[in-house]
Amino acid sequence: MLIKEGCSGRRAALSKKFSELDLLIVSRPQHVFYFTGYYSDPTELRGWGLSFVVIDRSGQCTLIVDNWSEGVAAKSYPDSVSVFPWYDFSGPPEDQAVAAIAALSKFLNQKYPSAKNIAIEASHLPSAALSMCGISEASDLGPHIMDMRNIKYPDELVCIRRAIRATENGHSKAREVIRPGLTEMEVYTEVQKAITSVAGQPIIMLGDFAGGIRTEDAGGPPTDRILKEQDLMIFDIFPIIGGYRADFTNTLCAGTPTSEQLDLMNVLKNAMAAGEAQLVPGKTGGEVYSAVKKVFFDAGWEKEFFHHAGHGLGLGHPEAPYLVSNCRQPIVAGQVITLEPGAYRKGFGGARIENDYLITDQGPEKLSNHQIGL
Repeated sequence: MLIKEGCSGRRAALSKKFSELDLLIVSRPQHVFYFTGYYSDPTELRGWGLSFVVIDRSGQCTLIVDNWSEGVAAKSYPDSVSVFPWYDFSGPPEDQAVAAIAALSKFLNQKYPSAKNIAIEASHLPSAALSMCGISEASDLGPHIMDMRNIKYPDELVCIRRAIRATENGHSKAREVIRPGLTEMEVYTEVQKAITSVAGQPIIMLGDFAGGIRTEDAGGPPTDRILKEQDLMIFDIFPIIGGYRADFTNTLCAGTPTSEQLDLMNVLKNAMAAGEAQLVPGKTGGEVYSAVKKVFFDAGWEKEFFHHAGHGLGLGHPEAPYLVSNCRQPIVAGQVITLEPGAYRKGFGGARIENDYLITDQGPEKLSNHQIGL
């Protein structure tokens, strides 16, 4: 999980950027977590409520949560916690979001009645909150927070590495269990169990688990489709574990792969190597994409590679930088980036591979260590 020093450091950086303002109000759950360590775990009932972080001009940070979240909030790292009553089983509760907005309004009126210059997450804070809190005009924190997320703090890297280790176990299990006669869902169930066993907590299992003819469309959720001999199956696994993502991919064959399937896998590996060579500070997302695309072009698969060459990773997926043709954003040290070359042909099937990397001044550090190959 995130640590106190990381959370306070991120708040200090945000406050410095908006030092001329009276109040900063953070509402997006991922960003409440980012700045305080309070995680709205969506595997729990409390994880679906609305909470707020309020940072004043002096840097003082208050976390506003409902009574269901009080115990977890007490273990997080704001300067103070303000708890509002919601559901205590004495009667039907009002809508949690309505109660949370009312609590925010009350808190602002009582503690900061003269605050005028305010910034919010404009793409997230409900419009009802603005009117109820008497906010007629506000700056937008959102774009700057997204920029901050581009460079990972040390405690974030701990979270990402932890998610990757658990996901590696899922890839190992997929290789162990896949065979003709199983359904996609049966394989998926074993993979999820393997990841959860290493994570040691409930996870949000996301990913592509498509086999056979379904690989022509690059992926999709698992179904009851039965795997046949020489079917390919794409395992693009990107669970949320403790708030952070892993995201890396392999394609396996149910049975003995054909020479054509092995040839495609070699193309994918060559494309990944070409992309890796460009993962250095100063190169743009477009330059990485072009290096990957050239391998497909030279191998006669250029039309079948139709998605990005990779993307950033962290609290979200995908996030900046995006490895696409028109991306001029330079790669910088501290980013976590994926490379995911893939190709998909009607009547043949498709395959994709992917690794996660930490960008350093010396080049990419490969974070994912699963076995790639059919």
